[in-house]
Amino acid sequence: MRTYLSFLNKVGAKAKAGIAVAALAAIVSASALFPSAGITAFAGNTIAPPKQATIPFLTLPFEAGSNMSMLSGWYYSSSGGLHNGIDFINGSVNSSRGWATFPVIASADGMACGNCTSRQGNAVWVKHIVNGATYYTYYGHLASISKDIPIGSQSRTVAVKRGDFLGWAGDTGARGALHLHFALYNASSRALDPYSINRLRQYYPKPLDNNPGIGWFIGE
Repeated sequence: MRTYLSFLNKVGAKAKAGIAVAALAAIVSASALFPSAGITAFAGNTIAPPKQATIPFLTLPFEAGSNMSMLSGWYYSSSGGLHNGIDFINGSVNSSRGWATFPVIASADGMACGNCTSRQGNAVWVKHIVNGATYYTYYGHLASISKDIPIGSQSRTVAVKRGDFLGWAGDTGARGALHLHFALYNASSRALDPYSINRLRQYYPKPLDNNPGIGWFIGE
């Protein structure tokens, strides 16, 4: 394998939530969702990626459903605390009671490995090549990882297609907060807002025809 990129993102933010969710949101932000140490991902020689507004290649990392919500968006709070990812839950953002696991799926084609670099809890990394540029999606805090995903080494990866099962959402590395932390990075280790939502919570891209496709974006 070629040398690996180092992800040096430090996340230190507080969640903005209702009384019932405040404690769990604090757990989520306190766990950092990514470790403060550098996170590495398998890499290759790439050209500079285009601007974020021209990256319409991701679909959602789960099957869309009426019970799915966004607990924490690109920001932790209205004061501008960066989250550098999106936390998805199967349940209400106003109450942690009844939050349930859900199948996590690949948001685009790529090469995947599980627990193969620094992370919080169980996690899958997928490397994507889009128009000659390299991106990485991260699926964190999984309860379990698909048996089809190689575990523990960046030298062993498997091809996945959009929609392939990666694992079950959980709370590993974020005890008591059952959710999926989904993140997107470019080849320079820069975190990107996966869907250009630029919001705190609840909103996520929804297909007009209930059929996910490339360029699945929210309008407003």
